[in-house]
Amino acid sequence: MLDKMFYDDSGGRAKNSQPPIPEVVCVGIVSPAEVYTVDRMPEWNTGATWSGRADYISEDAAIVATSLKQWGLNVGLVANRLGDDPSGHNVLDELMTLGITGHFELDTTLRTPYEIVFADTSGGRTFVWDRRIEVLKTLSQADISIIEGSRHVYADWYDWPHNSVALEEAQRNEIPVLINMEDRYTDSRLADDLLPYASTVQVSLPEHDDTDPELVATHMLTKGVSSVLITGASKGSKYISGSESFSVKAPSVNLVDANGAGAVFSAGYLYGVTKGWDSKESVRFGVAAASIQCEVVGPTAADLEIVMETASCLITRDRFGWT
Repeated sequence: MLDKMFYDDSGGRAKNSQPPIPEVVCVGIVSPAEVYTVDRMPEWNTGATWSGRADYISEDAAIVATSLKQWGLNVGLVANRLGDDPSGHNVLDELMTLGITGHFELDTTLRTPYEIVFADTSGGRTFVWDRRIEVLKTLSQADISIIEGSRHVYADWYDWPHNSVALEEAQRNEIPVLINMEDRYTDSRLADDLLPYASTVQVSLPEHDDTDPELVATHMLTKGVSSVLITGASKGSKYISGSESFSVKAPSVNLVDANGAGAVFSAGYLYGVTKGWDSKESVRFGVAAASIQCEVVGPTAADLEIVMETASCLITRDRFGWT
């Protein structure tokens, strides 16, 4: 049995209503989660005191959607079905409270996925989760009608191929798509499948990885994407297109929880381009938002004015490399 609900932008619940057209539509699996912060992970079969915790809606598409909504954009979410259980109802209630547009379904045959994250002050995280293929598969059956008329679409590599229906819809409507490949850009088969849908690709290079970002971006650009975003944790981020290349240095932060920072960066960049900002303004905003997020527990969007003030102070360099 399915219970279908449409949550309108005013936060009310309605059935068989015409949804507003979102400015950005995020596509991906969602699940409830909780994060605990520790100074460092305990040794096996020992324990540690946690210094903070937070509940949030997890997976990158959901983090991007909730961040953009908190900054005032009209946001849509194409998501998997959730179980008709307390966790599923809690997620839908939170989406309703935030006012995120979408057709969300509860399914009595499913159990809502769940994730528990342990984040330490080195920027690392360890997680345990209940993420099952039968839940992920329902993403391919989700209502994609909110994509038509939107200005941007966001998607993740780890939902492929179950997000293909939504990506095809975006392509048919000539809507630019940001696909987050994270560290899977080296998977040539996955890249061949996903990059034809992407206008912008986001990849992540580990903190101490010496990989040349120019080589990574050049490979992506030869696949037909228009621009590449490369995140490098505390080193900041790079933007590379066929005509422009620059890096934005991240500010110093009091690191508390880096979990979800990449998704907050994606949200910040999308906020900028949706507002009509140029690439430098958009990347600076993304770096600022992700950096500020690392100083609190749980992935969240900081106050818009604070992010903009921080972004205005960031150093931008017009060249390849990080410095």
